[in-house]
Order: sequence, then C-alpha cells, then structure tokens
Amino acid sequence: MARVVFFSFEYDDAWRVNQIRNSGRFIGEQRSGFRDKAEYEQVKRRDDAAIKNWIRTQMYGCSVTCVLIGAATSKSKWVNFEIAESLANGMGLLGVYVHKLHMSKDERDAIFDTLFQPSNPLDNHSMPPKNSFEELFPVKASDHFETHIWEPRRSLLSRANDLGAWVDEAARRAGH
Repeated sequence: MARVVFFSFEYDDAWRVNQIRNSGRFIGEQRSGFRDKAEYEQVKRRDDAAIKNWIRTQMYGCSVTCVLIGAATSKSKWVNFEIAESLANGMGLLGVYVHKLHMSKDERDAIFDTLFQPSNPLDNHSMPPKNSFEELFPVKASDHFETHIWEPRRSLLSRANDLGAWVDEAARRAGH
C-alpha cells in the first residue's frame, strides 16, 4: 500500500537528508516535507503561528512522519512540534539516524557526528495515553515506534536501508 510520508528534519542536515531523498528507496511511497530552500527561508521569517500553519499544511494527508535525526535534531523546536503534531493526529512515526552520511564538500564532518549516535527526539515525546495506567506511566514515542540507522552506500549494511518496510511498520504501529 502506498503511504504518504512527511519528512521532518533539522535544516542544517539538508545535505544528508538529500542523500536519502535521492537514494531511490522511495518506491511505493509519496513524499512530503522536503522543504524547498527558498520557501523555507521565506516561511521561517514569519511568526510562530504562520510557521505552525505552514507545517500543518505540509503534513496534511500524510500517514507517517519520518524524523531524520542528526546532531541537533532533538533540540529543534520545529522538529519537536512536528513530532507532537504527528502523535496528536494518530500518525505513525519513524526515526532514521543520518549521522553516518557525509556533509557537503564545503562543510567538514565533525568526527563525533559520524561516530556517535545523536539523541533521539522521539525520547522527548509520550504516546497519547490509552488508559489510566498510561496516564500515570507514559509510554515514550521511542519505545513504541522504531528508529533505524541509514547506512551510507559504501557500507555493506546499506542494503538494509528498507525505507518502505520501515514506513509500513510505523503505519502498522499507529493502527493504519
């Protein structure tokens, strides 16, 4: 089944995100959330209400949010907003670490960026409670939804980059 996927990421990771976007691993999925730089630059100059409205418009009709996780993603105000919106709307969530992918030639990879796994922003969010027990003891989104590592092409593990299967599992876990 084709799913519409919203991609959430910290704009500083755009070079790494585009490597995934152009990987050819999107068979069967539609994409949303890959921000046009000019549009993004224009929107981010607006007030918070306008930015939230723009994000909600981008997310409309999507069934899964794929959070592409780099070094600063868990601290991003807008990525955290997108995760909260996804949970509030019953969307599936999927985390994908992008820290192993290289930056552009103009930017230097910090050694810790490629070696150490960044913080998972799904740890910052709880699932909507289904009962009084979960109200007292919330379930973290990271305990309910999966997070994977995107392996670079040169890696033998890169064949495991099965975005379609990951998206389907996120949708299943959300009840779709």
